[in-house]
Amino acid sequence: MGPAATSADSDAGFTLDAALLEQRRAERARRVNTVLVPLFRTIGFVILCAMVMLQHVRADVPVPRDPLLSLLAANIAYCVLSWLVLRFAHGRTGRIDLSLVMLHADVLMWLLNLRFLEQSHLFFAYLLLVRVADQVGWGFRRAYYFNHVIVLAYLGYSVLVSTMDPAQARWVDRLTIAVVMYLVGSYLAVTGSVNERLRNRMRQAVRTARSLVESLEQKTRALQEQADELDLARRQAEQASLAKSQFLAVISHEIRTPMNGVLGTTELLLNSPLTPQQRRLAEISHRSGTALLALIDDVLDLSRIEAGRLTLHPSSVDLRALITDAVDLMAATARDKPVTLHSHIPPTIPQRIEADPTRLRQLLVNLLHNAVKFTERGRVELMLSIVEDRGEPLRLRFEVSDTGIGIPPDQLDAVFQAFTQADASSTRRHGGSGLGLAIVKDLAQLMGGDVGVQSRLGEGSTFWFEMDTQRTLDTTERAEPLPDGGETQSVRVLLAEDDAVNQMVVEQMLSRLGCVVDVVSNGAAASAVAAGTHYDLVFMDLQMPEMDGFEAAHRIRLNEQPRGRRTPIVALTANALSDDRERCLASGMDDYMTKPVSSAMLAAAIERWAGRRTPAPSQW
Repeated sequence: MGPAATSADSDAGFTLDAALLEQRRAERARRVNTVLVPLFRTIGFVILCAMVMLQHVRADVPVPRDPLLSLLAANIAYCVLSWLVLRFAHGRTGRIDLSLVMLHADVLMWLLNLRFLEQSHLFFAYLLLVRVADQVGWGFRRAYYFNHVIVLAYLGYSVLVSTMDPAQARWVDRLTIAVVMYLVGSYLAVTGSVNERLRNRMRQAVRTARSLVESLEQKTRALQEQADELDLARRQAEQASLAKSQFLAVISHEIRTPMNGVLGTTELLLNSPLTPQQRRLAEISHRSGTALLALIDDVLDLSRIEAGRLTLHPSSVDLRALITDAVDLMAATARDKPVTLHSHIPPTIPQRIEADPTRLRQLLVNLLHNAVKFTERGRVELMLSIVEDRGEPLRLRFEVSDTGIGIPPDQLDAVFQAFTQADASSTRRHGGSGLGLAIVKDLAQLMGGDVGVQSRLGEGSTFWFEMDTQRTLDTTERAEPLPDGGETQSVRVLLAEDDAVNQMVVEQMLSRLGCVVDVVSNGAAASAVAAGTHYDLVFMDLQMPEMDGFEAAHRIRLNEQPRGRRTPIVALTANALSDDRERCLASGMDDYMTKPVSSAMLAAAIERWAGRRTPAPSQW
């Protein structure tokens, strides 16, 4: 007698893995057919044996001893034999289900026991319905099938009994029992339809879930493949970005070194007696070199911004002085045009704010340069205002207005994109790469601000950006106070530079600034000379043979420790993309200048770090 709970489709542990589910089903089927079914069959026949024994004790005419013992032995032998058959033949009979075959054989053994039991009462025949009830757990069809098997087997048994012992025929009672058994068995079979529907729903749910899991697994694999491809693309992009940055760093260094010679010699030439035609040619050469340098700077800045390597170095900035410098620089650029430049700074604007002076100046210069470039005549004005003042932070608004050609409304959104200009035809007329405003937007966002533009075609444009900042105190320190009366004093300078052209250019610039200059060609010579001579200032190239500028600065600082003296060291480098600024400060240097350098840059460095004023170029 197998329990209803031993359905082959029931899951002891829920899973949607097809292979694991099939393995569990095979293991469960083997356990049911070789362990559980034989166990319950044995229990059932033990109960039958007990019923036969009780019937024998209560019977008026006891059954002879030998047939009774033979029946009991047959029951035990059948249980053992059926177990052995199922144990060793399970899974080896192909499509024949041995368990189902043995269930039919059980009916024959029950009928043999029934021959002893019904000697006292025919109702023992209803015990055969146990097989129908037992199969309800398998579903309606199987239970209904065994209902017919049981009824037909009982009718056949009744025919056999009536043939062997006509006195025991009792056909009216037996037919009544058969009809009642069929009706009760049919009812029991119908109750199995509920279990069958539930099982079918479970199967469908499992199939649907498995299909969903397989679909999700396929999508997961596809997403993982996409993630792997994206990760590979990211690594390739990072490698390409690194290679691009390294390439630009090398190219920048290689271009800036000769550009220092070109612009430096041109500046020296412009400050010497020239004929008008010579001066015009020299000015064209200098403007062309400056334009080329500006393009290089824009490309390098854009590359650094895209790579996320552009960092700000905020400090206390004299805002009015910075704006004046930017306007004066652009005024020199616009001197050949009938364009006037003005700046308006309300008195409520603080004198000093916290900002990166280099990047703020670059942002303003780019806006002013863009305005001057597209303004043929009229004015360009830089105005400041306070957007919001609630203590700290302070939000400032910078506006650059012009009376230039203006921008069409449908092109306003594109002006801040790299390599884009509102009118492609204006590129040839006005020149430029279209990088200036793109860098303005990136710098403004890097500062935590925003940019925008208002324009009317043919009337002019107003570009603006806003930034959050803080008021600061004047923390600027000079090496020593400037001499009273504005008199210039001689400055002893050490120049460490390996390039012969740059040696000549920087030395002549320093000499015209009133400096006494010693020149060395490598870091080892610089550290040796500085150890025996007192200099007011050292200009140190970074890439030199034998010993680079970093190591030379480090040794100079070590040599100074016993004497307690510190000589200002300013780095001169053609590298504009690498992180040399931090390395310079870490090695003991005080400042950082990027080539090409001008006389004005050198004069500012001398005034800041040596505390000496130098003669203006007009005095040369």
